[in-house]
Amino acid sequence: MKSFYLLLACAAVVAFMPVQAQGRRGRAARPSSNPAAASTTTGAAAEAAEPKSGVRFVVCSPSGENMPSPLYVRSGKEFKAIHIGARSASNRVKPVGGVVEFWKENPMPTAGMDDNKKTPSADKKLPEPIFKVTVPSTASSKTICILTPSKEIEKTSTLFLNEGDFPRKGMHIINLSSFPLQITTSDKGDFSDKKESKVGVYRREDGICANNSWSFKGEKGQQVSFVLTYTEKGAKSPKRIKASTFVISGQQAVINVVVKDPKLNRPRIMTIQMSED
Repeated sequence: MKSFYLLLACAAVVAFMPVQAQGRRGRAARPSSNPAAASTTTGAAAEAAEPKSGVRFVVCSPSGENMPSPLYVRSGKEFKAIHIGARSASNRVKPVGGVVEFWKENPMPTAGMDDNKKTPSADKKLPEPIFKVTVPSTASSKTICILTPSKEIEKTSTLFLNEGDFPRKGMHIINLSSFPLQITTSDKGDFSDKKESKVGVYRREDGICANNSWSFKGEKGQQVSFVLTYTEKGAKSPKRIKASTFVISGQQAVINVVVKDPKLNRPRIMTIQMSED
């Protein structure tokens, strides 16, 4: 008898579940009775979405200077916080008129509020940004800007990388120093199969080019041993910067930026991880 009642209870649960699910779907699919509200919601969602093109920022600071964080940039008609640090690039920012402006605080914290919350008028004068970055006309639709901070933030220097020049996998070297480099790689690990490549010095008039950069794309999971050396002016033999092993990732590129350490007067490696947005 107990088994009979248990079967009845199970049947009742099974019969109830589709009705309950249907009720949820019905509520989720019911269109808004206010088209204006629906349009506003859609517009807000589009406004909040991260841009698919623009500039990402990363800090490369041989002297150890840091950028203030967070900073604020334009995002459509409003402003959003952006965190700029070393190693990983920031969220993407759309330049306005070829320029990205940065504020230390949100210049319009009440933007987007309704009239009851006293939205600032559109002609309200904004405070001056603490610094600006002019994006060159030659920059690609997806660009990384390397910022080298200064004690006076408005003197922060910039250098632009077209992301398309550095595929989303592999090991890359950019020589921004005045020291000639050489990288020696080995698939076997014992350097019996070594391959040597020269990486020339950086010249501002040439920018980042094939002469001062090096790339190893490889295959996902591939493990490669390497030795990176530099040669001082007038020296007969090179000196080692680093010897290690890297593994190719299928999801992000590793860009090793070689700069001159102002304190030690020798090259220093600063690593940037460049992943998808």
